[in-house]
Amino acid sequence: MTNGNEKDVESPLAYDQVAKFFARSSKGKIPKELQSMLLPELKSYKLKSVEHKSIQDVDSKPTIPMIPKWFGTSPKPCKAKLAKPARVTLNGKDLKPLTVFNAEDRRIYNDTSYPWGTICKVVTSSGSGSGVIVGPRHVLTASHVVDWSSNGAGTVEVHRSAGSLRASTSISRVWFYTKITGRTVSWFEVDEDYAVLVTNDRIGDLFGWMGTRTYNSSWDGEPYWFNIGYPGSIGGTMRPTYQRDKKLDEPWYDLGPGRSMSTHADLTPGNSGGPMFAFWNDGPYVVAVASAEASDENWCSGGSWMTNLVRHAREQDA
Repeated sequence: MTNGNEKDVESPLAYDQVAKFFARSSKGKIPKELQSMLLPELKSYKLKSVEHKSIQDVDSKPTIPMIPKWFGTSPKPCKAKLAKPARVTLNGKDLKPLTVFNAEDRRIYNDTSYPWGTICKVVTSSGSGSGVIVGPRHVLTASHVVDWSSNGAGTVEVHRSAGSLRASTSISRVWFYTKITGRTVSWFEVDEDYAVLVTNDRIGDLFGWMGTRTYNSSWDGEPYWFNIGYPGSIGGTMRPTYQRDKKLDEPWYDLGPGRSMSTHADLTPGNSGGPMFAFWNDGPYVVAVASAEASDENWCSGGSWMTNLVRHAREQDA
């Protein structure tokens, strides 16, 4: 149906007209009162490869956690309050929502008490993954989360929960053993799928950090372990989730300083780099990071090389 005034309606521009009218050079400077809203462009981070033998530590001493007094501590994070989705209809029929929250062990939370506020979302041009603060300027994540391109750059968002986050800082350096690239992690790479990000800001001094320990096979099959991360399947990588009472199992043939552990914890893309940790008397310690998923089990990466890498990064970039 028409209203009879089609000739009076102004039409949008064709592309050749858009290029003619809207191609121009910038003029002048941004007013000072507006400059504060503009975030600086990210600089490329530096890559620092580490030879395994150069930081070999027979004892593999743990790195000790730091618990900030201003956030308090909690053995369980507060459940996030989700707004009830609005009812959307078309021609009187309900439309299905775009996001479905599955009934599984992972639960969304919103809590900056220690250690739940140490969770980070790592964002690079390769996508996003999870990480955890393990030092004053140090975030442990999976190697395959890192953008390994020559001009790689990225940010660490501390405790993003939907549209809010508590802090954001750029990545200045990456310490690693192995560059793991591509969409899959091979069986030969899963033992070393970790990296330590050095951030511009000392986020650990504010939020605290978890310690790191070398996994011991005597813990196989015990439900000690927690996991936190930013899965895409729940909350669209925009809300942290946690799960507890999970088990790890180290294969009998995996005896080197780089170790992999299988788990039936719920891990999907976005969880990569998130910590598998448990509580000791003096606080939580990370023993592995989420690495790869399989049809019947998932895999984590740890071992003494992980602990040594964290210690080395903290000593070199204090």
